[in-house]
Order: sequence, then structure tokens, then C-alpha cells
Amino acid sequence: MSQPQELSLFRTPLGWFALAGREGRVSWCSFGHASRDAALRHARKSVGTGLAIRDWQPTARRRLCDFVAGRAVVFDDIPLDLDGVPAFHRAVLGACFKIPYGRTLTYAGLAAAAGRPGAVRAAGSAMARNPLPIIIPCHRVVRTDGGLGGYSCPQGPSLKRRLLDIEAKRSNASEENAPPRATRRWIARTSGHRRKARTA
Repeated sequence: MSQPQELSLFRTPLGWFALAGREGRVSWCSFGHASRDAALRHARKSVGTGLAIRDWQPTARRRLCDFVAGRAVVFDDIPLDLDGVPAFHRAVLGACFKIPYGRTLTYAGLAAAAGRPGAVRAAGSAMARNPLPIIIPCHRVVRTDGGLGGYSCPQGPSLKRRLLDIEAKRSNASEENAPPRATRRWIARTSGHRRKARTA
């Protein structure tokens, strides 16, 4: 019998985060929620009701909090789980994952990076369905005309603008202390001890 999905709920200046996965691998993230209850309701709707609530991935949680605080972080060492994601969407997410901190790429450029230059609309669809915003930085993908494009988290494009502003301030201030880029582990398996958890 597989381990139930685990859920971490935590507050930041960008609102409440919900981070879900199992066996150490992160499969879903949402943020910008007005309250813990709102984040939990959204998680139950998106992931399911049988969620064990605990601080199950403290490394990812700390990294996300550091990002919100304006620190230049990478998520290369966070094990991800994209099981069930269609092949082309996975390729698009992989290309998005490689966009450096403080940089942007157009939807057309993203489609080309994923190996299908003509599939701009499909690339946009993959971004709209991105299960791991910030970790897979879909906020760095913008329209060719310079417009922001959509953003599926609460608060929509205004939240996307805040994320880009966070990165712009950090990049403009200094790039000397940016962390080294580790070898990327796109899909990884992690083992670890399990604690008793409260089920939602």
C-alpha cells in the first residue's frame, strides 16, 4: 500500500503556501492563499482529501521561504515527482526549470527549448497546468510583446509581477552571492524516516 500524500502548510509575505508530495518527492505546490484554511481547501480540491499534514519537506519549505525573502535560490536538489504529466508537458516543464533566476523567456522560446518551436499554445497550456510554481518557475515565462501572460495561482498576473520584481531587485543589487548551480535532478527518488502524521 502506497504512502498517503503529505501536505505542508506555511505562511509567507506572499500568502499561505501548500506543498504536497510523498516519500520526499514534491509533486504539487500552490501559494498566495489568504489563510491556512483557504490553502488547505485548495489542496484538498487539487490533490485529494487523504492528506497527512506535517512539515514533511523542510528543505523545500525553507528554500521557498528564502525565495520569498528575496534570496537567489535554486531547487536543483529538491526531488520532484511528475508522474502522470504528459510527455510534451514534461519537456516544457523541464525547459522552464532551466530558466535562470532573474531571467525571462517567451512562450515561443520555451516551446523551442522543449523541442517543438511551433507549439507555442501547447507550451502555454503546460505553464497554466504547472503543478510546481516557483520550483518550476513559470513566472519567468512572458509574452513576446512584453506582456506578463497569465498566472494560475491566486491573485493571477499581479502575483506573477511580484515574483519577477523580487528577482529583479535581487539581480540588480548583486549577482556575486548567487548560489552555484548544482547538477539538476529532474525526477529523483528519496528515502527517509517517516513520522506519525495527522490526517486531514
